[in-house]
Amino acid sequence: MFYANIINEFNEKIAEFEEATTTELVKANECIKISSWALDTFKAHVTSNGFETLKDEISFFKGIKCQPMKYLIHYTEIRSCELRLPKSDVNQQLSYLAKQTKKVNQFFGRHTEFLLYMEQGYSHFDEHYFTRENLNNNAVVKSYPYYKDSIFNTSHDEIWARIKGLAMYANYLKKRKNILSHKLQELGLDKLKWTGSYASFVEMAYGLKIMGCINQGNVDIKTIIEVLGEMLDVPRGNHSRTYSELKARKGSRIKFFEEAGKKLREKMDDEDG
Repeated sequence: MFYANIINEFNEKIAEFEEATTTELVKANECIKISSWALDTFKAHVTSNGFETLKDEISFFKGIKCQPMKYLIHYTEIRSCELRLPKSDVNQQLSYLAKQTKKVNQFFGRHTEFLLYMEQGYSHFDEHYFTRENLNNNAVVKSYPYYKDSIFNTSHDEIWARIKGLAMYANYLKKRKNILSHKLQELGLDKLKWTGSYASFVEMAYGLKIMGCINQGNVDIKTIIEVLGEMLDVPRGNHSRTYSELKARKGSRIKFFEEAGKKLREKMDDEDG
């Protein structure tokens, strides 16, 4: 009954802030506070009272603790995203969100077997995953945090909360990307597509870098490649290897710029009559 009352109060407070018309950052900060309050309350109760049965312990770490914990993870990731998201360029924002989505998918990939276990409703390993006695007896490739409280952690309770929290975060990322993609459509930028060769694209990008045409030259080539590639829908490639191939050419090593210069001069000459 104690845990049910805390969960009910927690859900009411979370719903209140999620429905509020405020910025994502303000909402995240408030929901992190509420989630931390619920977890602190749980921890104090567990420390003082423990559990009457092994079944109660498993029930808590498998199904109760993860409820505020998933929101803590979800909104901590949102706060980090909102603070680090590029502030102006839409394509840079989309590129950042794509990297975040990749990070989430990589986490799911590392825990495929455990995810399957939970989603199929299995329980035969619950004593190993969700009791404190087996906190350090399970081989986990990577977990957070590196030090775990033996009173309030099992080997997999936080992994389960991260799976649920990151699933929520993935939905947030999807909505964010849809909004930004709509902005691109309004600006007409979604219609721009690179139709030249990847080698020509790399040559152009390196030329812009060397000429200092972007940020006075204070930007690395990888960023230029990623941002322009995202903007112009350039197929992925290995720009370092392509650059090495450009340098190894027997003929002209700057074919794109020479051809571009030639065609531009011809156009100007034709217009001048």
